[in-house]
Amino acid sequence: MKNKICGGAEAMSLVKDGDFLACSGNMNSAMPEELMIELEKRFLATGGPQGLTIMSGSGVGDMGPATSKGFQHLAHEGLVKRVIVGHYGSNNTIMEMVINNKVESYNLPQGVCEHMFRRRAQGQPGEISKIGLKTYVDPRLEGGRMNEITKEELVKLIEIDGEEYLYYPMPKIQFGCVRATTADENGNLSFEEEAAYVNARAIAMATRASGGIVVAQVKNVVAAGAIPAKEVHIAGVFVDKVVVSRDPVNNHRQTMGDFYNAAYTGKYKVPLDAQAALPLSANKVIARRAAAELVPDALVNLGLGIPESVAAVVAEEGLSDSMVMTVETGALGGVPAPRFSFGASVNAWSHVDSPTIFDVYDGGCLDMTFVGMAEIGENGDVNVSRFGPKITGCGGFIDLTQGTKKVVFCGTLTSGGLKTAVEEGRIRILNEGKNKKFVRSVYQVTFSGEHALETGQEILYVTERCVFELRKEGVTLTEVAPGIDIARDILPYMDFTPKMADDIKVMDERFFSEGKIDLKGYIDGKR
Repeated sequence: MKNKICGGAEAMSLVKDGDFLACSGNMNSAMPEELMIELEKRFLATGGPQGLTIMSGSGVGDMGPATSKGFQHLAHEGLVKRVIVGHYGSNNTIMEMVINNKVESYNLPQGVCEHMFRRRAQGQPGEISKIGLKTYVDPRLEGGRMNEITKEELVKLIEIDGEEYLYYPMPKIQFGCVRATTADENGNLSFEEEAAYVNARAIAMATRASGGIVVAQVKNVVAAGAIPAKEVHIAGVFVDKVVVSRDPVNNHRQTMGDFYNAAYTGKYKVPLDAQAALPLSANKVIARRAAAELVPDALVNLGLGIPESVAAVVAEEGLSDSMVMTVETGALGGVPAPRFSFGASVNAWSHVDSPTIFDVYDGGCLDMTFVGMAEIGENGDVNVSRFGPKITGCGGFIDLTQGTKKVVFCGTLTSGGLKTAVEEGRIRILNEGKNKKFVRSVYQVTFSGEHALETGQEILYVTERCVFELRKEGVTLTEVAPGIDIARDILPYMDFTPKMADDIKVMDERFFSEGKIDLKGYIDGKR
């Protein structure tokens, strides 16, 4: 076979006006940064290519505030016509273009995007899924369209055997950009130093099925046949060009936070017992109360923010092996890495690619998921994706919260200046937050309370001073923290009056105290 190694400028000169370009990655993980740099250089020098549609399953870039990675390089008027992404949190400059109506934009669930790639790889026209029903991606609401200039109804509501589904069409991909660690001369790719496989194989195969061009960025090149067959994640028959990174420290980082960490790859296992306990705070109270919902040997997913602290609480109690954690990039088992290395996992049991892990989520295999909450509506809806002009997007939130048996939303009752103290088995509100999270109706429906009730999910909203449950009659107050008065400390800071359980309980004082809380007792009690 011909040698496929070439320079980045040569490879990206093959992108044509109007191409549909797909890019692998999750933030910096397995994201071909150098290819994005070369495409930007070409556009700034020549004014072309023009009118691209770009798509990624998650956000590809960094988390700012001065963002300069991934799709940020493509944030130029004329270069991009349309953006389809699962998340905007690492694409701030693209987000600004969307807000200012400079580019058409769709924000679709991350897992749906990953499965759209796989459907195209199969030669299918798109993805059919229940994920997204009654959320903002449903065409009866917003259809996933994120600004005024985005007119085409991309998502369609269909019916099969009397049941509702959403149909997400997947156009052909003319150009696929992926990243791996090592390539041989025939283009076979291995991922031995990557934090995750993410969606690279699905994009490469989808592009080949479309008759398009696949370019891979790597750190190393070896002789043809030097990579053992079982270590080849993407076969060279799906790869047209290979570009070796000239600046791997900046452009081939394992994650935003780490250039390389062997514990993310599975090469080494590292001790976790020395992890420092979280300081006692409102966030720890929430994480403890959420962790008390765990069942033995639970298969779980943890979102960013306070939900990450659930893992820390479990570790402090010496029970990390009592649950199996997963990450949307494809890791099962181990401990998810924190914010700036999100998507990686330490000591994972196994790694699959993103489309496969979303099979786990969509198939209802998760026992529970712990996610954040920014706005909660009277009917149980939750918004985490958009607040006025600010767009973060849904990421895997919709897939996870619609596909899981039990959802535990974690967050403080108010935000914006909230200050608390936890002492003597109580929580004291020192300064109330200026923003009410519990509102009559949310700005955008990222989670549908109506859909959850229809499908029989168990839904909890855990705060530092009380717990709510979603029941058919509405959001219902079921627990109150010790020393908290409902009329004084809760109701004035909600835009609606919740339903009241007949037997409102007092939250366990141990959640508000130093030392361990006997989490094992909570978990074993559910056997």
